[in-house]
Amino acid sequence: MKPKFWFVIAGLTAFLALLIAMVMIFSTGTGPRAYVAKNYTRAVQLDKPGDDDNKAYTSKLEPSAVADDITDTWEPVSQYAEGSGIYLRYSDDAVIVQPRNRGSVIHVMELDEANNHYHHVVGGVWGWGGPHGQSFRGGGPGSGK
Repeated sequence: MKPKFWFVIAGLTAFLALLIAMVMIFSTGTGPRAYVAKNYTRAVQLDKPGDDDNKAYTSKLEPSAVADDITDTWEPVSQYAEGSGIYLRYSDDAVIVQPRNRGSVIHVMELDEANNHYHHVVGGVWGWGGPHGQSFRGGGPGSGK
């Protein structure tokens, strides 16, 4: 086979890979934030005041169904559920799904903001256990030294 043939095959393969990547990016967004924005109803009136990054959305589905939908598409680093809601932690963002009327409210925010708003719920679960952070080695005799 001629070298020109292999260049054509390589070019077609690269084009196909690019096409598949574009379809994947634009069909599901670029993360949980884009997925929620695309699939749920924006509710500006429910945004947390003073936080431009915190976006609120609503759904007629119950919180567990919403969380299942989101996690089926974007697997969280950590997930915690309790009476007040379902808390999904991602590498940069957090998605909090809470009951509202006969459906759900979904808050999407940066991870640091989620820590500020929901530390009392997920502080020990998501790794924000205390003021010492991960560098704390304990305090007993001979421990961590």
